[in-house]
Amino acid sequence: MSDIDDTILAGADTWLEATHPSTEAMAVGWREIDSSFLGEDERPVLPSVPLDRLPAAWRAWLSAVASSASTPSDYVLQALLAAVAGLAGAGVRVSVNPSWSEPLVLWQALVGAGSSGKTPALAAVGRPLAGIEKILGREAGIGAARPEQGKGPVVVRDATLAALERAVAARPPGVLLWRDEATPWLKALIRDTANAKTGNRWFDAWSADGNLAVSIVGSLHPNGLVQQLQGSPDGLPARFLFTWPRLPLGRALADDKAGRDGEAAMMLQRISAVVGAPDRPLMLSVEEDAMKFFDRFLANAWVDMRTAEAIEAAWVGKGRGTIMRLAGILTLLEWSQRLETASPRMLTRDHVEAAARLWQDYFRPHARAVLDLGQPPNLTREARRVVRWLKAQARTTVTRTEVRVKALGKTVNAGRAQLLLRHLQAAGIVRPARYDLPPQGGRPPQLWEVNPALVRREANE
Repeated sequence: MSDIDDTILAGADTWLEATHPSTEAMAVGWREIDSSFLGEDERPVLPSVPLDRLPAAWRAWLSAVASSASTPSDYVLQALLAAVAGLAGAGVRVSVNPSWSEPLVLWQALVGAGSSGKTPALAAVGRPLAGIEKILGREAGIGAARPEQGKGPVVVRDATLAALERAVAARPPGVLLWRDEATPWLKALIRDTANAKTGNRWFDAWSADGNLAVSIVGSLHPNGLVQQLQGSPDGLPARFLFTWPRLPLGRALADDKAGRDGEAAMMLQRISAVVGAPDRPLMLSVEEDAMKFFDRFLANAWVDMRTAEAIEAAWVGKGRGTIMRLAGILTLLEWSQRLETASPRMLTRDHVEAAARLWQDYFRPHARAVLDLGQPPNLTREARRVVRWLKAQARTTVTRTEVRVKALGKTVNAGRAQLLLRHLQAAGIVRPARYDLPPQGGRPPQLWEVNPALVRREANE
């Protein structure tokens, strides 16, 4: 980070002295704290998951599971989409036209602080998915039915490229990389994609003709997004479908997970039974009316993309393929709830429109919020980090060095720390401590008082 120009810093001090009470004037009372600095997270108001876009049986299952586990429906939806993508992968493709087809591979991230419900949501889908893996393993073991699906597991947890290549070799349609722990898995992925020898092979997982069909579902903490996304090319985060919901209110006492697990397992097993080999996949065509709608939708999306920030524009640019993949997954979900014996063959307008609206009205605002938070820190975001630290430490005073070293982990220099303190002074959170100069003179101490209301608020929360 470049040094703050001393002239600019002095100008900021002069402006604040002119527009805000001086230390002496503020000695009696504090100004009211700017409430915008008190939020524990920086999540904007985002849309709730549109459950009406899902087939009826899965909609009922998802709502019941989310209520029972007291977890946001958003997380359960992400886990469900990931399960279908892991099962289908390159063994099911959407044939849009003779020169364009899409495998059902998705990269997804569940964003939320600790204890926000990510683990229960993933577990609710992980249980029936584990049952499907056992069935597939037994079938492969006795040489039955579908040898093209291989003998390997669907879910893998080792994110190294070598391990994923071995996993896909054991299960050619593809695998699901499952990361439900607070580790820098995305940063490791970024490091691998930046490697000139392995990066292109990683991106094969998303390409239409790639041979490394790896879907991803993982958890991310909002406070670590800057570090997780640091150094990433725009193309990598643009490939993820993010969700960042608020916690639901209340908790259901009734619990019948076993019954719901069986229902989900039965429908997922139906999907797994129609998955083909990568060289002989189940092909899903797109009906004519669906293509007409899709063309109109894309025309509007491209116009809108011109006003988007660079990283959001990159995310929107991936929308064409992502929507078709989502439509393919919705087609499989809708088919799995019926008792038909024939495999699904067609994406209808309803499937494509549901996927497009899900992408545009739900996933896009969530992606915008996450990608914005993952950008390098701005002054307000850094100031909020300092406020959280002051509250957690119940500080009554603080120095500029403590702000720089302890609150912000040496990610700013002294000039930036001073500017942040002035920023917080304007918000009513700190003020320069009163002091008496010693007889021998010298430099005044860099000590700031913390508004007592901040500590009282933390004690009451």
